[in-house]
Amino acid sequence: MKVDCGATVGTRGRVAFDALCPVCSALRNRWHPVLAPLGFPFVPLQDSDIARELNLAPGELPGEIQLLLADGRRLGGTDAMLYLARQVAWLVPFGWVADLPGIRAVVDRTYAWVARNRHCLGDACRAPLRRRHRGHEAFFEAP
Repeated sequence: MKVDCGATVGTRGRVAFDALCPVCSALRNRWHPVLAPLGFPFVPLQDSDIARELNLAPGELPGEIQLLLADGRRLGGTDAMLYLARQVAWLVPFGWVADLPGIRAVVDRTYAWVARNRHCLGDACRAPLRRRHRGHEAFFEAP
């Protein structure tokens, strides 16, 4: 899958995201206009060139966002997010606070939970609920 993500001339790195994930795509839509001008365009993990660069087997996807820096380094998950936060002037304080020892653990756990459940967040996974009445009580039950 090839997607033109508008790479800038002065690319400092690429943000590889899961293009099939509704949460990831929404985040890409929100952050691409902020990060691409700073040299960090978004590219889908499903792109064959990215998969080859990451040494992924066909159909394999990492469980987290990947930041491929121009100097050859590769950051994933929270490390990638905090690195990117430090590149945006108004997010630098967030990067500092999020990296504090007690807070970093919470940020890491939160990111890991969202990454694990990314295909089942928001409207993507809401099972229709049925309302059922039993005498005076009502409750919701998934089908």
